[in-house]
Amino acid sequence: MAFDKLQDRILLRVSTAEHAEFRFWMTRRYVKLLWAMLIKMLERDPVTAVHGDESVRRAMMGFQHADAVRGGDFGKKYEEAASALPLGAEPVLLSRITARQNADKQQVLSIQPEQGQGIDIVVNIELLHMISKLLVDAVSQSDWDITLAIDPDFAMPPRSQGIPPHKLN
Repeated sequence: MAFDKLQDRILLRVSTAEHAEFRFWMTRRYVKLLWAMLIKMLERDPVTAVHGDESVRRAMMGFQHADAVRGGDFGKKYEEAASALPLGAEPVLLSRITARQNADKQQVLSIQPEQGQGIDIVVNIELLHMISKLLVDAVSQSDWDITLAIDPDFAMPPRSQGIPPHKLN
């Protein structure tokens, strides 16, 4: 994901294992819809869902998020290896989003344009957190005046390179 100042949109590029690439534009309105859907999907995680209190659920999600993104390589540049562009070279403007469970009880995020073809993405909890992190980073580059936070009361400081985390005794 990357914010495009000229378009005032976020460009989402999704690559498959077969090197097919799907390109989408996300508007400010769509990002708000996507964020709400991501939070709902994260709340469905059994570790989070057992907590009745919303503030506890959000705190659990914050801890899970910090743990999940700590293992991600967000400094790695996107690999330009598309051998096929099934929806074309121009990004498709997204307008609809749904979430469901498939027959295997996996969560599926469906992103769709107003008309035409979109994609379904099977997601696990780690991938949801990775998508959330990418979205937060892209929105932070915009001037949309939107604050996205898994748990607004929990902020994990960035881990410094080469400095191990501190342990409490």
